[in-house]
Amino acid sequence: MTGTATARATGMSQSKLSKIENGMLLPSVTDVERLVAELAATRETRIELVELARSLHAEAETRRVVLHRGAHRHQQTISRVEARAATSRFFQVNLVPSLLQSEAYLRIVLGTMPPSEQEAAVAALRIRRARMDDLAKQFVFLLTESALRWRMGSAELMADQVEHLAAIQRRPNVRLCVVPWSADANVIALHGFQVYDERVVTVSVLTGNATITDPLDVREYLALFGRLERLAVRGEELQALLKRIAEDHRRLG
Repeated sequence: MTGTATARATGMSQSKLSKIENGMLLPSVTDVERLVAELAATRETRIELVELARSLHAEAETRRVVLHRGAHRHQQTISRVEARAATSRFFQVNLVPSLLQSEAYLRIVLGTMPPSEQEAAVAALRIRRARMDDLAKQFVFLLTESALRWRMGSAELMADQVEHLAAIQRRPNVRLCVVPWSADANVIALHGFQVYDERVVTVSVLTGNATITDPLDVREYLALFGRLERLAVRGEELQALLKRIAEDHRRLG
């Protein structure tokens, strides 16, 4: 059969068929079923090619990294993921996570966004924060000391933000850990990330926010989170560190 006749018989355009033939387009399972039927493939070949198409689509779906643009769209996406998650883990290198930001700190962060997105982002964030009242959900926040020393505003604002963290960590379903600058880390963490149960990882980049669902990738992020958490301080040692950082900000101010 000619390409034109095959395309007509299977209900697809000739350009689409050409892309499939040249490896430029992954055919759907339905496309493959129609092709093997019209081209009179043997039963064994039909089964093999249809199963191959199914497995390729399953792999393509799990390996896909989806990039979302727009702060409010990202907040809405994360809100849906968090709604299903029993445990949410957050790691940040140079920024306080949005769920832990004081109102003054949040206004500074939102000031970097287009005005059209700010209101929608705040509304979506408000829904996410309300979910922290559900004691059946666990929230683990892991920060580097540099995230608390990175000046996002005045010295007083930063001191208040650090004290805000000290208050939030008293919640029974919140665990706050900080990796001090003095820790012998020997671990490379190129960026912040969030892990929801063992299913989804989100990463913020300059021009958007990536969602990662591949099980192998998620396990790698979980392993990294575990290594970083073992370097962190908590409890009384953390309280002392937070107090020292707040005092340093005020002294600089």
